[in-house]
Amino acid sequence: MPTHTRLNELGFCPAVSMGTAAWEDVPDEPGVYVILDRAEVIYVGMAGRNGNGSLRQRLRSHANGSLVNMFAQYLLFNRILDPADLPRSPQVAGQLCREYISKHCMARVRPTNDAAEARIVENCLRKELKTAFNGL
Repeated sequence: MPTHTRLNELGFCPAVSMGTAAWEDVPDEPGVYVILDRAEVIYVGMAGRNGNGSLRQRLRSHANGSLVNMFAQYLLFNRILDPADLPRSPQVAGQLCREYISKHCMARVRPTNDAAEARIVENCLRKELKTAFNGL
C-alpha cells in the first residue's frame, strides 16, 4: 500500500511545504508528524514528548534550522552532497540545509489527545515505514 494512502487511513492531514507553510494552520497540540523529501517519507517524529510541545513548534524548528544540526547536517547531507562537497562551516551548512528543506521537504501531521497516544502512533509508524532517518 502506498505510504500516502496509509497516512490518509491513519488520519494524517494533507502535506504542507516546510518552506511555505502557514504555521497558524498547523495544530498547536501534541501529535505525530512525518517529514517527506519530495514523495519519500524520511522521518517520523512526535511533538509533545515532554507534555507541553506542539506540532506547530516542532515542525517550525525543523523548518527554520533550530534542529538543523540533528536533522540536516548529520543526516540530510549524506543524501544530497558528495562528501567532498560538505560545507566547511556550521553557518554555511545551516544555510544549505534550510534551503534544501524549504525547497524539497513537506510534512504531514496527525494531532493526538496526548503525548502517550503520540508515542504509540510514532512507534508503530517507525516500525511500519522503516524511514531513511529513523534508527540512525
